[in-house]
Amino acid sequence: MNSYFKEAPILKGKSITLRNIKPEIDNLSFYKMFLDPDMHLWTGNVIPNNELETFELLCRYRDLDGLISWSIIKTNTQEFIGTYWIAPYELEGRWIITAEAQRIGKQYWRGGYTKEARNLIYEFAFFELDMEEIHGIAWKNNINSCKSMESMGFELFKSDKKLFSKRNQELIENHYILTKKKWIMMRGNLLS
Repeated sequence: MNSYFKEAPILKGKSITLRNIKPEIDNLSFYKMFLDPDMHLWTGNVIPNNELETFELLCRYRDLDGLISWSIIKTNTQEFIGTYWIAPYELEGRWIITAEAQRIGKQYWRGGYTKEARNLIYEFAFFELDMEEIHGIAWKNNINSCKSMESMGFELFKSDKKLFSKRNQELIENHYILTKKKWIMMRGNLLS
């Protein structure tokens, strides 16, 4: 698995391909995508001041120990439409994904790209990396993210009040788990 932390494998779907992040190629599209304020409503990210900030962020996603990260490329046009990363971790002899995150440009929301990326990632995580669980979080008020995770088989296992520092508000943060067993039960419907 350690080699995947250095270079993410290429994962091919019908509409998208996930490939290793290439900041020198991806940055201009990533920067333009991140200028949209809606991209940052529920994340810790902020609108970048310049292209150097997004270049450094892409480098961090690519190079951070413990992350496997991809650029999401639209297959028919070869355009960069977002990023996806997972954080595998061994916990008490079990391998789990402790966190996952995707950032897809607003013009691609609700177009099936997130679902397809998740299908590719979850197949890779459960059957190539042999993960037992994938954990995810979303603010309870971020209804679209919660519904999206639940539609993929994630189950809510706890909710906590937490300070959302960007808004200086205490909000409810939902914690979800997708087990390999649940994925196996659901995947036939989700992959078709």
